[in-house]
Amino acid sequence: MTTVRPAIPRASNGLGAATACYALAMSVFGTTTSLFLTDGSGAGPGRVGLYFVLSAVVSVGLGLTVGRWSDRLTDRRNVLVMAALAGVAGAGGFALVRQYALVCAIGALLGGLAQTYASQVFAYARELSELTGRSLTRGTASVRAVFSAGWVLGPPAGLFLLTRTGFGALYGSLAALLLLSALLARWVLPRVPRARTTPTKLRLALGQVPRHTWLLLGAATAVNVADGMYLIALAPYATHELGLSATLVGLLAGTCAALEIPLLIGVGRLAGRLGEERLVRGAAVLAVAFFALMPFAASGPYLLLLQVPNALWTAVLVSLPMVLVQREIPGGAGTAAALFSATFPLAQLLSGGLTGLVATHSGYRGTFWCGAALCALAWVLIGARRRA
Repeated sequence: MTTVRPAIPRASNGLGAATACYALAMSVFGTTTSLFLTDGSGAGPGRVGLYFVLSAVVSVGLGLTVGRWSDRLTDRRNVLVMAALAGVAGAGGFALVRQYALVCAIGALLGGLAQTYASQVFAYARELSELTGRSLTRGTASVRAVFSAGWVLGPPAGLFLLTRTGFGALYGSLAALLLLSALLARWVLPRVPRARTTPTKLRLALGQVPRHTWLLLGAATAVNVADGMYLIALAPYATHELGLSATLVGLLAGTCAALEIPLLIGVGRLAGRLGEERLVRGAAVLAVAFFALMPFAASGPYLLLLQVPNALWTAVLVSLPMVLVQREIPGGAGTAAALFSATFPLAQLLSGGLTGLVATHSGYRGTFWCGAALCALAWVLIGARRRA
């Protein structure tokens, strides 16, 4: 039986379009959820942190379950459609609901399902790269560049819309974007032929992960905790502690993402010259410097300037570790991508609790010092891989 390969331009365009719609919507979620909880639901720092903890607990289980289930299917597009439609329902709920308990339920269940789209699109990209013979590193970096492009436009546009129309219209617009993402995934994204497999049981699959890969997953989790604390704290820090506008928060996120795009495109070539492990260690050092400088940022220009090192370390640490994990973990693409992606909700769990605790006792500036310490821990873990 001959395997028909999808045309590369059509496959790349379809993947880019579906991912862009999802990235636009989720970038707005990422920069407005803490404000929605604070201003829309009347939650203080502790309850804001609790929301992210609850959401993360559910997301970890959902992500691993959906990842293993996806490897049983012959068409991964079905999982992408399901995740995007869950996001539609979640965004619609946020547009209508203001009670804190209901917001937590919607965010944890529907938001957790929606977040599985990200890991599944990377699993799809891996299978597409294998089918078309393209480089996995470049393919992963290209998909990540689309996510970054979403962050260029999403946060500024979302926060502008928020200041003009309120949360209801904002989240209604996000529901429409996620619906378009579901339609594109089903009708435009090409089907990648794959055999139905019976994945290894989760407990056995985890037991097969090499020790040096666990160290990398630990480092990725530490960095993601630091980044999660930054994303949660940035909007309240800028608006409440510095007295700056909410529009600036969107500009900061957009600037960082815009800088990431050319860096992500060059990550594959740079890794080939310097070595992937060395590049990842260097990015961890730069992340420590970024978070250590954040507490001294007291103006818009200073915060904008700091987006340069922010983009540099992010471009490396959001792409190369995923490639390394996919190479080192045995099993299906969905399981490998889901295990790596589980570091994000796990980090969200920890970052939510830490942000609430630290911000309550020492303000949002303290969260940035905590981020610097976490990135230093990541550097240590990455270095230990050589001795594992």
